[in-house]
Amino acid sequence: MRQYGPKHLIWILIISGILIKAEDVGDECTPNNQISEGICTLVNDCPQAVMAIKNKRFQPFQRCGFRGFQEIVCCPTTVDKFGQTEKTRTIKRIAERECDKIISSTVPPLDLYILGGEAASMGEFPYMVAVGFDRGNGYEFDCGGSLLSNLYVLTAAHCVDTLDRIEPSLVRVGVIELGSNAWTEGTDYRIAQIITHPNYTRREKYHDLALLRLEKAVAFSSNVNAVCLETSTEDPTVPLTITGWGKISNTRNAKSNILLKANVTAVKAEKCSESYLNWRKLPKGISDSQICAGDPEGIRDTCQGDSGGPLQMWRDVYRLVGVTSFGRGCGSPVPGVYTRLSRYLDWIESVVWPNHV
Repeated sequence: MRQYGPKHLIWILIISGILIKAEDVGDECTPNNQISEGICTLVNDCPQAVMAIKNKRFQPFQRCGFRGFQEIVCCPTTVDKFGQTEKTRTIKRIAERECDKIISSTVPPLDLYILGGEAASMGEFPYMVAVGFDRGNGYEFDCGGSLLSNLYVLTAAHCVDTLDRIEPSLVRVGVIELGSNAWTEGTDYRIAQIITHPNYTRREKYHDLALLRLEKAVAFSSNVNAVCLETSTEDPTVPLTITGWGKISNTRNAKSNILLKANVTAVKAEKCSESYLNWRKLPKGISDSQICAGDPEGIRDTCQGDSGGPLQMWRDVYRLVGVTSFGRGCGSPVPGVYTRLSRYLDWIESVVWPNHV
């Protein structure tokens, strides 16, 4: 059988019409029939193409050509009807640039997700952490949190400003089953600094956010990675997902040792406020820095032990919409209240990525 070298293969591609265009990096182009605007980009530099290849083993955009043996694809500068509809800004904010890095570095887990179930799968929420407190009898994991980078975790301020004045001392990462209440090498990271939002006070339920700086950087893998931050200030119209190791019963003080997930939907602030009238800790009612979400059937809800954990939505990856703050009881039709992260991006970026411009 005749052997073909690289030069022969390129000529074959050209003759067969597969190498459609001779456009170069930076040229404007049309990605596909659903997306009208794009820029010719090396495939490794196009996050949408990289994610598509990882998930589907192919990318859906037109080919501009090749640079050497590396493919140049028509990378969208807008996204399709299932995502944003506005033209991507020329200069992205820090959180969006960090999200691009997360998308391009995400390694899909080997496990199959348990669709329609309650238990999360290993690697499904690689940014989910358990926040541990040392009260003298092993670590108690009373709150959740989300990895924003390899050094910072986001949680709720009321998780670190506790009634017993005991602050969290570690986070456990990359696990579905909490396991031992003793220090566990490889999954546990000590907290070096706690930074609460400057406007938070215990007297009110607003600005309920805190950042935890770790003593050493977390090692990323298919089971451990940072989360993208949602930058839109609009209420999501897609299902939202809550995750945590919190209480699983209204009648017993029983917590889950397995990470659980459930879907809820956003509730308009006007409707949500009806459930929180005349609350002393909500003198301004539900504010635009909060977002409500719940289950009308009162079955799926966050509960004690889930505080600080993520409220997330799926848009090519999971994006962090809110942090679990408070509610009226557990498992009721009254929506829970979450701190809306899009209102705090300037503060988060200034702490987590202070050297970015």
